[in-house]
Amino acid sequence: MKVIKDGLCMYCGLGCKLRFVIEDGRLVETLPDPSDPVSMGSPCIKGLTIHEVAYKGRVLRPMIRGEKGRPLRESTWREALGRVADEIRSVDPKEVAIAVSGRITNEDAFSLVKLALAVIGTPNVDGIGRVCHAPTIETLDEIFGLPASTGRLEDVDSLDLLLLAATNPIIDYPAMYSRIARARRRGLRLSSVSTIANETSRTADVSVLVKPGGEATIFNYMSKEIIEAGTYPSWVEELEGFREYSEIVRGYGIEKATSVLLSPPSKLKLATELLASSSRMGVMSGVGLTQREGAMAALKALYDLALLKGAVVLTQRGLVNVQGIGDMGASPDVLRSWDGRAKEAWGVRLPSDHGLTLGEALADGRGRVFILSDMNPLHSMPDTRMVERTLERSFVVCTCNYYNETVKLADVVLPTPIMPEREGSVTTGERRIRSVRPVASPPGFTRQEWIIAGEIATSLGRGDLMRYSEVWDVTKEIVALVPGYGDVNVEVLKEGGDQWADKSPHRMKFALTIEGSPLVPPPDRPWLLVSIRGPVHFLGGEATWRSKRLARATGTRTILLNPEDILELGLEKGEHVTVCDGTKCLEAPARPSSMLPRGFLGYHLHNRKEAYNLLVPLRLEKGPKTPAYRYVPVKLLARDREIKPPGWEHDMQRSCKYLSGHVNNL
Repeated sequence: MKVIKDGLCMYCGLGCKLRFVIEDGRLVETLPDPSDPVSMGSPCIKGLTIHEVAYKGRVLRPMIRGEKGRPLRESTWREALGRVADEIRSVDPKEVAIAVSGRITNEDAFSLVKLALAVIGTPNVDGIGRVCHAPTIETLDEIFGLPASTGRLEDVDSLDLLLLAATNPIIDYPAMYSRIARARRRGLRLSSVSTIANETSRTADVSVLVKPGGEATIFNYMSKEIIEAGTYPSWVEELEGFREYSEIVRGYGIEKATSVLLSPPSKLKLATELLASSSRMGVMSGVGLTQREGAMAALKALYDLALLKGAVVLTQRGLVNVQGIGDMGASPDVLRSWDGRAKEAWGVRLPSDHGLTLGEALADGRGRVFILSDMNPLHSMPDTRMVERTLERSFVVCTCNYYNETVKLADVVLPTPIMPEREGSVTTGERRIRSVRPVASPPGFTRQEWIIAGEIATSLGRGDLMRYSEVWDVTKEIVALVPGYGDVNVEVLKEGGDQWADKSPHRMKFALTIEGSPLVPPPDRPWLLVSIRGPVHFLGGEATWRSKRLARATGTRTILLNPEDILELGLEKGEHVTVCDGTKCLEAPARPSSMLPRGFLGYHLHNRKEAYNLLVPLRLEKGPKTPAYRYVPVKLLARDREIKPPGWEHDMQRSCKYLSGHVNNL
């Protein structure tokens, strides 16, 4: 007999509700939920294929590796957790690092943070948000006093203009784009600013293409024009920093802005006119701004512009609960925001030192024990060979639901449920808190991290700190302790209703930033490699590749070049080329794509055989320490020789010839 149960998607930060068809206790079909106010009954194909991946490649039992290089063997939970506790006891607390995924619930994340700070005594706890929107959250907190977006998805319905900055919701947030498309039929205008054209920018009313690193210049120019035209709310003049901001942007004339353009100046003027005339504007930014050097300058300029116009910020998040795990304290900076409350609630002395980010712990050798919660750093972190060397000499604990590359180096593997099998809550990109109820029992012998953390604490002699009878006991502690969650009604959550974390800006002030310098690759690596996301896979594709339907819809692995570059270089379509950074190389057939400027190369993020991150160096943005994934200087080889980009040294703006008009799909 088939039954239908309501559940939550396990992919992007929209957190769409889905309807799961259950037969004999197993997921057999996934359906839209027409009553869901987030997806409005239009979830993406990735979410609708969850039943196809739910039981493929799952970790079913705890496993232990006797020593590096030896095979894993099955164990009991007691033996596996005892081994973890023994290793933690054998090292200094500062040598333990815990990394938290956005694929788990708020309760799981909170328990891991508490395990790190109150039980183990290590400040080295970090979340996966470090590699994507950490610069965004830091900037929003600085300008609006709120570590989250200020707007709600429903705000799209009342906007007259939406400014997209290096983001592509058609691919990244299809359910959100469905809402945008409906609003456009009612008159919403769409403006895009980015370096790489994409599926969404080609639908925009105007698309402005900018050299990487030149975005802050463009946003400051727009602000200058808006201030001179006086088309901003009068109350903005009372905000801290407005006068200084007005003086700063006064120096951004059209000549300065034109110097960083890849599009004709007419495109910029049209985009600026749209902004100036808007009376109800929204802003949304993506990882095209965050995962690169100079991220903070670009984001501060963008959100200063948003503040000037009184715009709502609609920036979303990557994984389903990456906003939530940040709110739960999965960051080395957590003690700044709730140290006092935690000391009083837990009655223990918390570590006083600033902790390491995951990238720092992997890079500098100080991490000897790694607890990786549903993370796969051998695919997701930069410089995968460096990561591999670090994990080979460390004690690695993987709590995960699927087998992945990092499991091959794990000393202990602990099986966990996927999101439709969990219980608790998540906080989506708009800071909507949604309950999570298991729609089916997980295969094998899995446990959630809130249970795992409690059992490790018991093994370490501090089970009194983690004594919960059910997951909602953890939720109650979250409401009592975590800033912005004090008004959450746990009983409403338990019954399946949505709640909201704090959405009100606590202060508003201008960040007063100046532009960074456009990125120019060095002569020995004159091409810029950029990651591309595809329509049928989610991030690295760890789960989505297990769907036969999605796998069939995936094209072959290729290296993308601007069509004019392919023509001028004399390359044949499908001819194999090699992309290298030092000693690390990727090889694949070449294919033309008009989305790329000249001098750029594209490679899909979901490729698993040869991962994009192999070529990403461990360069961390100052402040949030987000890796510079986005633009990687590389060399290109074909026919046993190196190929230089035609005319790159002389005229980068030649790229506008192909990009100033319409842009083709991949």
